[in-house]
Amino acid sequence: MWIKSPNRLTLNPSDIHLWKQDLKVSDLEVNRCFAILSQEEKIKAKNFSFKEHKRRFIVARGTLKTILGQYLNIPASTIEFTYSSRGKPRLTNKLGVNSLQFNLSHSHELAIYGVTCNHVIGVDLEYVRPMSEAKKLAKRFFCSQEYNQISLLTSPDLEKTFFKLWTAKEAYLKATGEGIAGGLNQVEVSLDSFSQLLKLPNNQSLLNWTTFFFIPHPNYQGAVVSHTNEWKLSYWTI
Repeated sequence: MWIKSPNRLTLNPSDIHLWKQDLKVSDLEVNRCFAILSQEEKIKAKNFSFKEHKRRFIVARGTLKTILGQYLNIPASTIEFTYSSRGKPRLTNKLGVNSLQFNLSHSHELAIYGVTCNHVIGVDLEYVRPMSEAKKLAKRFFCSQEYNQISLLTSPDLEKTFFKLWTAKEAYLKATGEGIAGGLNQVEVSLDSFSQLLKLPNNQSLLNWTTFFFIPHPNYQGAVVSHTNEWKLSYWTI
């Protein structure tokens, strides 16, 4: 399903491109990604206390700039971001490409990127692992119907369902720019015959929101949410 990207990338309004990147790479690749970063990003990378966290940040951010540089046909090192009040990155206005929308997420040793145009997008990725506190977290952060569904499950179905719900909720909140502060329990997700959003914060319209789950690698769960009712997914690697 995941194939090497073509040399020439194009985005139609209905396209959603998903990219994945292994964050455990050679020192040479880490150095390449570090060279791409802005001075501010380099300082942030150096402030990480743990070596693996530093590496993951450098590779995840350097890869993001590499991907966006391919769409814009400009050097990755010239990509600049501005941030919303909640921390969602977007391209600076001086690049003149506000129609290009993107989002990223990384967990453990894998990163996922979503790219589209004209529509907001959010992606989330979680490393699926045993969680003794899954039901307790679901009771605290999920809607009552979701908790009722989770409470009946045992491992490993418990963790699989928990992370499907979690990633869909967070992907939506990242698409809108609210982040977790927007309230996980304000977003209700159906996992029946097809995934869909059943409730949104402040009674926002449910129309035109698309939710899609994917498994980019064993033991990982991903979700992408975009404000479009026409979509075509592609799965790329660098």
